[in-house]
Amino acid sequence: MFISDSGKHTITKVDAQLNLLQTFTSPLLQTPYGITAVTEDQILVCSQDNNSLLLLQPSTNTVSALLGKNDGIEWPHSLAYCTDQKKLFVAQVSTGTIHVYQIE
Repeated sequence: MFISDSGKHTITKVDAQLNLLQTFTSPLLQTPYGITAVTEDQILVCSQDNNSLLLLQPSTNTVSALLGKNDGIEWPHSLAYCTDQKKLFVAQVSTGTIHVYQIE
């Protein structure tokens, strides 16, 4: 399970007993909110103050930008990924809209 802490700008991975397994920190993690798992090693996060969606990879402890303001991301708050259709749904606070992205 992954938990976002928008005040500390971190994402924490815990097990079912809430034991701390891993903590992600990065300059890219600015007010993280929504989290969704694509695979066991691909976690997507809304970085609200950074106007971006980030890809976290627990096996390598890396954080990288996936989509940003140039892709229409502005104040992302929550997201969902549909595995069957390979579509990413992103809700944005600034416009009250949901953007849909095809992920290949």
